Amino acid sequence: MLSSLSKDIDINRREVYRYLGYKGEAPSDEVATKVEACIEAVKEASELRGMYEAYPVSFHGDDCFSVGDIIVKSSDLARNLRGCMDAFVMGATIGVGIDRLIARAEITDMASAAIYQAVGAAYIEDYCDHVNDEIKALAEKQGLVTRPRFSPGYGDFDLEYQREIFNLLNLPKHVGVSLSESLMMTPSKSVTAIIGVASEGAPDGSHAAGTAASTHNCNSCNMTNCPFREVE
Repeated sequence: MLSSLSKDIDINRREVYRYLGYKGEAPSDEVATKVEACIEAVKEASELRGMYEAYPVSFHGDDCFSVGDIIVKSSDLARNLRGCMDAFVMGATIGVGIDRLIARAEITDMASAAIYQAVGAAYIEDYCDHVNDEIKALAEKQGLVTRPRFSPGYGDFDLEYQREIFNLLNLPKHVGVSLSESLMMTPSKSVTAIIGVASEGAPDGSHAAGTAASTHNCNSCNMTNCPFREVE
C-alpha cells in the first residue's frame, strides 16, 4: 500500500540542530537563517514516497522468527515483536533531490552541505513518523496497537536484512529506492523498517499501548558511541 501523505510535513528544527551538533545552545542568527533557507530548499526539492504491507509473524525460538518470507534472528527485534501476530514492513524516501543539493553544495559551500545532511536526516524521520501514523490508524481500526518502528542496523537487527526487505516490497519499482551491494540506499535519505501490531503494548512495557511507534529511542540502542545519542 502506498502512503497517501504529501510534502506538507513540518521538519523538526530541534532534530536538525541536534544533527548539526547543537546540544541546547541557541544558534546564531546567521546560522538560523541559513538553516531555514536550506529547509525550504530541501522541501522544494523533495518527493516523498512511501509504502507498507502487513505480513504474518511466526516465532521459531526465543530470538528467531519470520515476518512474511523473511526469517530473522535478532533478540532485540524478537523482544519488540513478542505477542504480535502481524507486522507491517515499510519503506520510505524523501527522494533524490536532497542528494543533488548536497552534491552541489559540497563543491561551493560545505556549511550548506552539512546543513542539507542534517535537514535530510530530520525530514526522512519526520516522514517515517507520518507513515507510522497511517499504520497506527489502520491498526486502531482493528482494535490493535503498534510497536516501535525497527530498522535494519538498529540494535542487533543486522543491516543485511535490507536485501530481504527490498525483495519483499520491491522498493525500486514502488518507491524508486535502490540498494547497492554494500547495502547503501539510493536516494540516501531513505528508510526501511518493521512495525509490529498487537492487542497490547510490548511485554516489557517499553512501549505504551496506542502511542505512535518511533525509532527515536536511544536508550534501547546498543550504539552507545553514536554522536547523535540522546539519553533520556
